[in-house]
Amino acid sequence: MAIAVDEIFFKVTKLQRILIVAAVCILLMVGFYFLVIADIQDKITSLEKQIGQLRMDIENQERILAEGPKLKARIQELEQKLQTMVASLPEKQDIEQLLKRITDLLSESNLVATKFAPGQEQVNEELYYATIPIQLSVRGDYSKQGTFLTSLNDLPRIVNVPTIRLHKSGGLTSRESDLAKKLDVISLDGEISGVTYRRLSAEEQKAITQKKAAQPRKK
Repeated sequence: MAIAVDEIFFKVTKLQRILIVAAVCILLMVGFYFLVIADIQDKITSLEKQIGQLRMDIENQERILAEGPKLKARIQELEQKLQTMVASLPEKQDIEQLLKRITDLLSESNLVATKFAPGQEQVNEELYYATIPIQLSVRGDYSKQGTFLTSLNDLPRIVNVPTIRLHKSGGLTSRESDLAKKLDVISLDGEISGVTYRRLSAEEQKAITQKKAAQPRKK
C-alpha cells in the first residue's frame, strides 16, 4: 500500500521536517538563481559594456565636433598651400630648359652620362599638374656623384631623387682606369631615378574640365 508524502513528512521528527523544508527552499533558490538571476546578470553585464562603448563613442564625437573648426581651418590652409605650390611649378616650355640645365650640371660635375631619358609624364587631373620621371646612368667617383646631387637639390625647380644605386664601375677603358689610379679614386656607376613636375597649361586644364563634365555622374 502506497504511503502518502504528507504522512511520511509528519512521521519524521520536527528537526528533520525543518531540514527538509530548508533543503527544498535552498533548491528552489538555487534553481531560481540559475534560471532567472544569472540570465539577468549576464544581460546587465552586456548592457554595461554597450553603455561604456557608447559613452566612449559620444566622447570621441564630442571631441571631433569641438576640434571641427580647427580641422576645417587646417584643411583649408593645406589646400591653399597645395594650390600655391602647384601654381609655382614650371610650365611645359620651362621643362625643356630644366632638362638642359641637368645636362649642364652633369658636365660641370665631370660625370660621364651613359643614359639620360625623361619618361612618359603622368597627369594628375585633380590638381592639374604632371609628373615627369627621369632616368639617369652616370659614371664618376663618389665626390663627383655627390656634387651632382647637391646641384640638383639647389635648382630653383623641384627635382626629387627618390632612389639612387651606386656600384663599382666595370669595363673601364684603359684611359679611365689609368685616370682613376692616378687620382686614387674608385669609379662608380650611378643609377639615378629622379622626378620633376610641371603645371598644366590653361588649355590642358580646360580639356580636363570638359572631360569631367562629359562623364556620367555616379549614382
